[in-house]
Amino acid sequence: MDVGKELNFSKLRKGLTGFFTGIRGFWISVGTIFLILVILWFVFVFPLSIKYAKAYKCLDDLTTPLENYALKAKNVYNDKWVTSKTLEAGLYEKELEKCKSFLKEKDNSLEAVFLIDDPIKGFVKIEDEALWKNEYVKRVSELLAKLEANNITLGEGALPFHDWGSDIPTWDAISPVQKKFWILEAFINIVLNNTGIIKLEKIMFRESSFTYDHSLVKLYTVIPITVKVELQADRIKFLLHETLKSDIPFVIEGINILCTDKSFNSSSSMENENPLPKEIDNLLPSSIIDVTLDVYVIDYTA
Repeated sequence: MDVGKELNFSKLRKGLTGFFTGIRGFWISVGTIFLILVILWFVFVFPLSIKYAKAYKCLDDLTTPLENYALKAKNVYNDKWVTSKTLEAGLYEKELEKCKSFLKEKDNSLEAVFLIDDPIKGFVKIEDEALWKNEYVKRVSELLAKLEANNITLGEGALPFHDWGSDIPTWDAISPVQKKFWILEAFINIVLNNTGIIKLEKIMFRESSFTYDHSLVKLYTVIPITVKVELQADRIKFLLHETLKSDIPFVIEGINILCTDKSFNSSSSMENENPLPKEIDNLLPSSIIDVTLDVYVIDYTA
């Protein structure tokens, strides 16, 4: 009897030991799998979730102002606004064309070539290089004669007119000289137009400008010059006025004024001189100043 009880108890203990051994193995397996899943989560899934969360936040930050702008634009960009902007663009184009026409007209003065009077065709552009040279020499002589007739003293080498000698120039050589002639002629006319200049010391063409913005080269280039004159001190504003209103587009970069011990008796003015205001005319004699003008001429390319 006792032996049978012991056998049954032994079987029960073995059965329970086997059962719990199997359960422990199961939980060990489950724990191992869970640990592997946790490791995979932190290694792969968690970084991706952070990345996607940031991407979503950036997209949300971008979407919100776009939605607000769309709601605002719905009220702003209506038919009335479109019509207004269309009219505005039309006015802009008209003003732009006016500016282009103005600039082209200014540039025509610089791009022109000498004309001669043909008995049949009237005034025509010179197309022969030798004829152009003869016309150049003739016009230079006329300008010098006008300066002499108006008692304008010239400094040594004051006017840099080109001396062709016995050579016949080519059109490539003529083009820059023609432009410089128009510039010199324009300033000589300024000198002759009662600006109070008594001596034209020198006109020099410079290599570069002091203020020209080279980013504008597609629109225009410049021809820089320096002008040195002696004039009556009370006529300086007339000199500047005549320079800026010239058909040649002068731009004043700088001006330097020096006093001298010279004076000018304004009572000896010529008959064709414009009358001065009384308070100026009574200042006898008038002081003479040395003036240096740094200017450039706009040469449009557009």
